Amino acid sequence: MSIARYTRAGSPNRLAALLEHFNPYCPCSGRALSSSAPTQGAQGAQGAQHVALNTLADNEGATHQRRRVGRGIGSSKGKTAGRGHKGQKARSGGGPKLGFEGGQTPMRLRIPKRGFHNPFSREYELLNLARLQEWITSGRLDASKVITMKDLRDASVVRRNIRDGVKLLAKGEEEFALDNVKLEVSQVSKAAKEALERRGGNVTTVYYNKLALRALTKPEWFAKKGREVPRSARPPPKLRAKFDQVGTYPMTQ
Repeated sequence: MSIARYTRAGSPNRLAALLEHFNPYCPCSGRALSSSAPTQGAQGAQGAQHVALNTLADNEGATHQRRRVGRGIGSSKGKTAGRGHKGQKARSGGGPKLGFEGGQTPMRLRIPKRGFHNPFSREYELLNLARLQEWITSGRLDASKVITMKDLRDASVVRRNIRDGVKLLAKGEEEFALDNVKLEVSQVSKAAKEALERRGGNVTTVYYNKLALRALTKPEWFAKKGREVPRSARPPPKLRAKFDQVGTYPMTQ
């Protein structure tokens, strides 16, 4: 088919110009192979099939048309459409539930349970001494006062979504060189506590339940809801030995 059909009077078609620019061997361009090109390369270029929009297709056998059901006996899937006569699987929306194995004990019940879920577990945000020192030396934390978990959250030392508190760990204790650092966290490792106390610092473990921790870190939430700030709850008997004191709020200190 001639390219003249797609050209305007006095100006070449834009599509033909693009094809000629990107594919000089396109038959619609009318450009012959350069005489300066090697003979072998020219033959290879003539014999090669260049990729174009009208030649894009899947490989042979990569796709196939699905067999339509219920279209008469000539389709081999007419009448009952391959479902057979009556029964649970022949009904619309029918079929056994997921995991049903014909009445025998399904696999999900044959396999024994492993592990358990502890409803009393507490998930702490981890803070290392190296990160703490980096934030203090850069001026993002004020070490002249007691650093609370609210200060850690506001300075983005830990994540903003503190679930049950913050635990201080001793990674970087060899390089820790800050004096008189005072902290209030939920838990602290033995090595981290010793590293702080060697430099004249102190760390206190305080207990906050989820509601009291919200009152500490986000007191504006209660003002927005028009609620009073709740009193801090005491730790349960099993946890009292792990905490030095019950947490307080800055307004009550």
